[in-house]
Amino acid sequence: MRTLRTHSIIGSSVRDLFEDGKHDRKVVEASTARIVVASLNSKPNEGTERVIGLIESCHRISQMIEAIKASGGGSSSGQNAQVSSAVVDLNRRLGKYKWHPHVFGSMSAESHFRIHYPIVSVAFDQELGIEHFAVQWIVENLDAVHRIRRCRLQKCRKWFYAKTDHQKYCGETCRKKDASQGESFKEHRRVYMKKYRKEEAARDARAMRLAKGK
Repeated sequence: MRTLRTHSIIGSSVRDLFEDGKHDRKVVEASTARIVVASLNSKPNEGTERVIGLIESCHRISQMIEAIKASGGGSSSGQNAQVSSAVVDLNRRLGKYKWHPHVFGSMSAESHFRIHYPIVSVAFDQELGIEHFAVQWIVENLDAVHRIRRCRLQKCRKWFYAKTDHQKYCGETCRKKDASQGESFKEHRRVYMKKYRKEEAARDARAMRLAKGK
């Protein structure tokens, strides 16, 4: 068995973000997340489907826990069971992968060493390397997985990394397009209801005339 060399997949510039100890964690998190997003938006394969399953499993757990917190009344036995079931599902998915520690030298002020836990594999190819990098990112950034999401615009649905919690679109183009479609629907509905109410009033008036024998 040999360790996958993830830096051969992601390039030296991103590898340097990991190893020089000079970059803010959020910067590294966002920079490397873009690689994960790019892999999700590439041609689908079994690896990307497994990564999507992990991401969606993390989303479900986060949403359930946030709902419990928002209720303010503590969790019920049923809610606890749902969270536990979702966590079991997540661990089952992760059980496919195996890690082992690997030590790097570090130039940071805090330590001369940095430890990394790469995924071990008996074989190597491009798709597998990207899958393992994505899984590695998920495990090391669990609290940020909710930021990897699909664009809200139904005709787009691309994956993207949200800069803020409330970001719902992959970019301004999709946001504006969805907003314009929303306004168009509202205008169409307004015109339809105006016509419907006018016709309904005419029917009512006609019915009253008939009732009076006129």
